[in-house]
Amino acid sequence: MKQNLDKIELFLLCFIAFVIPVSIKLSSIPMILLFIIALCRKQNYPYLIKAFKSPSFYILIIPYLFLWLGLLNSDDLSNGLIIVFRASPLILFPVIFTTFKLNQINSKHKFIFSSFVLGVLSSYIICLSNAVPKYIANKDFNVFFYQEFSAIVAAANHLSYFVLFGIIILISNLFGETNLFFCKKKYLLLKILLLIVFSIFLFQLSSKATIILFLMLSLIVFIYIIFKKNLALKYVLAIIAFVILLVTFGLSTEKVNVRFSNFVDLVFKHNEFDPKSSESTALRLSALKAGKALAKDNFWFGTGTGDLRSEMHDYYEKNYFNAACARDVSPHNQFVKTFAMHGVFGFVSLISIFVLLIHTAIKRKCFLLWMWFLTMLVLFSVEDMLGIQCGMVFFSFFTSYFIFNLDLSNNNQSINT
Repeated sequence: MKQNLDKIELFLLCFIAFVIPVSIKLSSIPMILLFIIALCRKQNYPYLIKAFKSPSFYILIIPYLFLWLGLLNSDDLSNGLIIVFRASPLILFPVIFTTFKLNQINSKHKFIFSSFVLGVLSSYIICLSNAVPKYIANKDFNVFFYQEFSAIVAAANHLSYFVLFGIIILISNLFGETNLFFCKKKYLLLKILLLIVFSIFLFQLSSKATIILFLMLSLIVFIYIIFKKNLALKYVLAIIAFVILLVTFGLSTEKVNVRFSNFVDLVFKHNEFDPKSSESTALRLSALKAGKALAKDNFWFGTGTGDLRSEMHDYYEKNYFNAACARDVSPHNQFVKTFAMHGVFGFVSLISIFVLLIHTAIKRKCFLLWMWFLTMLVLFSVEDMLGIQCGMVFFSFFTSYFIFNLDLSNNNQSINT
């Protein structure tokens, strides 16, 4: 019976990992089933009791508790309750992964990472199968870029999170630090091909934040290779040449070039941006200004869990941020949003998670965990990661996974041939 439950538990976790990049709505029922399994197995109770005494467990769930407390300070309780229930992964996954350590299936970690990589690949195939017929019919090359390309699966910027992390997992595997079920040297060309495909996919999505992150990570990986000397020189040169070629090609396409040109103009002229502009970076700057103003005005206790949206809307109207007002743009910065919604104490609770991630990464010396920390730090600075279902599940799933599971490494040798 226990062995069957272990298999069901692992299958459900792999299913969630697979559907995160494909269709996040499919993750809800498996998540609830996993939570029920965690609570119903008597052998899990000692681990759960131990978790209730662990600072790490409370650090992960306190932001969720602040959502409930924020209802006391909220006028719009119906909206607040929707936000609270949407954020349930923040408390479900810490419980699920606390008990997952008891799962006896060998090499269980490689199946979860591999399922996520296959999910990213599946999302690309779905996007291509939708775009190719449109291109044949209309001869419009834009169907292969940005929202036109990704819309069948998810928003382009949201989908780009998963593609980037898929790239990081593959790189970590090539370094011999993360296990996949296609680890043998005979699969080397397959993994390199997947890296190339995912990198192209990332540029097709044209998300500014993740492309910049991709370039940052490329530099970090290059430095890491030099110091570790765990990848042959021919592979290093091939990776450098590919990144340069990809960036050159990506920036030469109209869609990517226009988005980055607008972004650069606004970065260097951020005090001169037009609040009436509907350009994405201008909308983000409008929302960020509003979020900071509300955080300052509601320093101690925030606006409440359900009231931030209406408060943002009022700010836009009063300050004539017409485009942002028409679209009800959120802060696009999770740190600012949490501060505005829950005050300084809620902000500290969110920062505590990142402190925990740093502490764990230093303690375990895990390349993949360091990359996860850096990726989340940047994405939380440019997105409302906990305000959207895909961001909530993605962050809660892998953060809980890293914190509560110790043996994530792959003992295979790095590729030096």
